[in-house]
Amino acid sequence: MLRILLYIALFASQLLQDCYADNVDIKNIFVSILPQKYFVKRIGGEYVNVSVMVGAGQNPATYEPSPKQMVLLNESRLYFRIGVPFENIWIDVVRELNPKIKIVECCTELTSIVLEEHAHGHHDGAANVADPHIWTSPVNAKYISLKIKEALIEILPAHKMELEDNYSKLIKDLTRLDQDIRLRLAHLDNRYIVVSHPSWGYYADAYGLIQMPIESDGKEVRAKSLVKLIEFSRSKHINRIFVQKQFNQSSAIILANEIDAQVIELDPLAEDYIANLYHVTDAISYHGYK
Repeated sequence: MLRILLYIALFASQLLQDCYADNVDIKNIFVSILPQKYFVKRIGGEYVNVSVMVGAGQNPATYEPSPKQMVLLNESRLYFRIGVPFENIWIDVVRELNPKIKIVECCTELTSIVLEEHAHGHHDGAANVADPHIWTSPVNAKYISLKIKEALIEILPAHKMELEDNYSKLIKDLTRLDQDIRLRLAHLDNRYIVVSHPSWGYYADAYGLIQMPIESDGKEVRAKSLVKLIEFSRSKHINRIFVQKQFNQSSAIILANEIDAQVIELDPLAEDYIANLYHVTDAISYHGYK
């Protein structure tokens, strides 16, 4: 299947070369997920066309690129990788399709830091080292934005000052976001959040929360474990269960019914990163003792 898609993409690319030709001042960029698009557009502005592999509502754990995306990849200058599961299978195909594309690792050093902290027992928060949602921490988002800025300046040197200015504005907004989240969550006595899928580990870790996932190792919770989680949720007076639209919600609904809790949808893959994290924070800040 990989090979067939590769051949289709190469053939179609030749036919559509003129349609997707790289302009001197406008670069075609690819990212894995929508939050990355937000960062790239905030920094690159009018000088970048940004395509996203995993669109709204799609699951990065099971995603497969379309032939159209493979064509666009052949015309792109940069690919910003972020560590979501589908990249492990498809990134070699991207390199084979377009040997000239530069693949920028947005999170390798951040992941190494987390692993180092765990290895030396310095990590007291709730993030799971296997959790790929590293961007859900605004502090991590600043680092990701730095990597994006550096890569864009390399291919758009004539616009360095404008890119630097856009980057500075984004960093100010991310700093304000981080400060606002801390203030909004500071009053919480109940710092447990129950989630259907463990997507908020880095967010929880950054703000002193404890993520309690219903799902375990990518599998639906077993009946015995669900009973324990019901008892735990009652003891902690949990009144909201947070779900993600890309994953099964049946166990979350059962749990919510048992403890008389609301089911609230949160999406770590939403495109408007800053607005989304304010929304997430509002949902969590109202979550506490009944």
